[in-house]
Amino acid sequence: MSLKEKLLKYDAKELIFVAEPHSDFTDEAKNIALDIIRNNKEINFKAEAKNYWKQHIQKNIKSILKSKKIPLSCFIVDKEMKLILEDCFKEWKEEQDLFGIDTTKYWVV
Repeated sequence: MSLKEKLLKYDAKELIFVAEPHSDFTDEAKNIALDIIRNNKEINFKAEAKNYWKQHIQKNIKSILKSKKIPLSCFIVDKEMKLILEDCFKEWKEEQDLFGIDTTKYWVV
């Protein structure tokens, strides 16, 4: 089975993960995933990418805040990524406040 045939079986979220710059996939796999995404008009990949990044940021919020860098995306512009990051940070901070944990050491945004 070729790489393209394998990637054609992936759902939208998996294709976005493959295509994003932070993934460990080869450039060939990333290019094939991007081609599949561009040719598929049935799925709104921008909305899927926003959902993917929201989940990814929520899962890795501490390491993202410590790195002091806005994540890069092939599908989302920097301005929208900042908004997603801010929303996730606010949710995380509210959750931490409920637990009574001091979050000031993570304040970098």
